[in-house]
Amino acid sequence: MTLALGMAAGIGSAQAGVLSYQDVVFTTSWSNNVLTLEIDAANRSGNWSTATMLSALSLKDVGSFNSVTVTAAPKGVSAWTLGSRELTARGCSGGNGATRTRTALCLTGVPIALTDDMVFTFAFTGGTPDRDEPHLKVNFVDAAKNKVGDLLSQTIVAAPVVVAPVPTPTPTPTEPVLLPATGNTTVPKTDNTGTPTTIPVVQQPTATEVPEPWTIALMLGGLALMGVVLRKRS
Repeated sequence: MTLALGMAAGIGSAQAGVLSYQDVVFTTSWSNNVLTLEIDAANRSGNWSTATMLSALSLKDVGSFNSVTVTAAPKGVSAWTLGSRELTARGCSGGNGATRTRTALCLTGVPIALTDDMVFTFAFTGGTPDRDEPHLKVNFVDAAKNKVGDLLSQTIVAAPVVVAPVPTPTPTPTEPVLLPATGNTTVPKTDNTGTPTTIPVVQQPTATEVPEPWTIALMLGGLALMGVVLRKRS
């Protein structure tokens, strides 16, 4: 399942699909003219809960084609018969397979065991393929090869591939520049996106000098001495 979904994500939303029915998951994906079908039947439920084997499958709505070949399949399918008709309750007997350009395929034979990773690949040649939403039919049977549940006949709806948006980087906040300046001065600055901007300059208060005690004493002493001299002159 992981392999099939990974292939689907790489191909695109119009070429991949997933169908879940009675806890059996069917996944399809295209690569050029090759269709991959994966069946995960390990947790089947409902009227498929007693099914143990797959006896036939059919695909249509894949466009037109001149021929199709099974290039990979579970063990035992190599002896199955591949035809151009549709699957019905009586086997691969529906539709019209006599024309040169075909629109459906049907694969059937000695039933094979249901597992959690059953992969089939079909290579098509000629015609005009339609990779959007293939229609799938499957027939499950029990250990006695009796048909179990309904004949599945469903379209595997295309599953769009969601691409996560690239997050926009958050600008880094800038700290004010502290300078001993006066007035409403601004300083040019470049932010992290490379755009020139200006930031306010915070004015620092000017420090006032406080005289030392010995300076005050010396000044007072000088004033007293000047007072004495002026008194003697008078």
